[in-house]
Amino acid sequence: MINSIANPDQFAAEADVVAIRNDPRVAQARMTIEALFDRGYGDRLPDEDRPLLGAFAEEYLTNWLFKAAASDAQHPRFVRNFLPAHHWHGHDVPGARTGGDNPDNCYRLAGIAHGTAYRVTGRVLDRKPGNVSFTLTGNYGTSVTIQTVEDHELEIDADGNFVITIDDTPVAGRSNHMTTAPHVKFLFVRDSMMDWAHETPLELHIERLGPAKAEPLSRDEMAARAAFRSVEDVPLYFWFQNVWSGLAPNTLRPPFLPATKGVTGGLVTQGIAHGTLALGADDVAILEYHPVDAGYAGVQLTEWLYRSLDYHKAQSSLTAAHSAIDSDGLVRCVMSHRDPGVANWLDTSGHRHSHIILRWQAMRGDASERLHASMKIVKFDELRGELPADTIWLDAAARADQLAARLAAYARRF
Repeated sequence: MINSIANPDQFAAEADVVAIRNDPRVAQARMTIEALFDRGYGDRLPDEDRPLLGAFAEEYLTNWLFKAAASDAQHPRFVRNFLPAHHWHGHDVPGARTGGDNPDNCYRLAGIAHGTAYRVTGRVLDRKPGNVSFTLTGNYGTSVTIQTVEDHELEIDADGNFVITIDDTPVAGRSNHMTTAPHVKFLFVRDSMMDWAHETPLELHIERLGPAKAEPLSRDEMAARAAFRSVEDVPLYFWFQNVWSGLAPNTLRPPFLPATKGVTGGLVTQGIAHGTLALGADDVAILEYHPVDAGYAGVQLTEWLYRSLDYHKAQSSLTAAHSAIDSDGLVRCVMSHRDPGVANWLDTSGHRHSHIILRWQAMRGDASERLHASMKIVKFDELRGELPADTIWLDAAARADQLAARLAAYARRF
């Protein structure tokens, strides 16, 4: 395979992030971020999660370091963000997970400015992800959507090549065109992969058309942007987390299409269901949902602080393609602290308190009207009687093979 992320722009951005991490302004921002979240959560922060607050603040801040490294709108480049810490191509890359980051996504950003024109050239490699979205966002927190175009709306030639133009002129019936607004900050790309082992993020390049209006952004300017914007967005991300932590324990809200499209974050075209868990040692949660033949459908667990669990080490997320689907067309997942022997196990990784995110993307026809998800809590020894007869069960050896295959598929990202 060709790894579309292993390119000079990405390596240069990673070097910028590492270089500015110890800038005094960045170090002060990290302390402020932790203090603000700590004070905001107060006594609601579970005892088990309080020791994680420092690591959470570190990854949150690093996410904004990557955004700053991607923010040069006059010298644009695509920069991957939101990943766990990793080592590749001879260097260490710090973790940048936050805001309910999706384990199935390759997230990339490129700086965009109103009044400047751009050309994005793309190519499908290997197998195309289940859904790819291109969003012009109006803030660093990527919650304000200006326009979204998805891969199924693009004109792509027989060889998998396409071009997207971006500027301040109206679409006016043109295909593969996006229109900026005065407050635009980024082009935000999500490659949502249903099958980690075979789907590959698109190859993407971005270029500014016409002369640059400024010199390239310096690391000093990147550090200043990251320090300011990361603290500025604390209230927004505090709100995101409270959408989940504000629910009663062991609750799953029904699926919905966002009514506040383009204002409160997330992909505006997706369906979503959200819930929260507070499982005892002998409790298991049975989650069932309908994949509705969506181009992408998946479920994940996050820690209480709304950062993805260590999906690169444990099975804390599953797409519909990764899951066994029962004869009635539903996916049933079992969430628990210890292995229940079910193929569709979501491992809480020892977190008593965790959150659930279900997403459906690239829905066809009446799929949004058929969205379904529900959950019930039972005791561990009651589990077998609560599941269909055709449930797939795994012994220890089969589980080890399943996890090994998952880790091998995840390693394709590097």
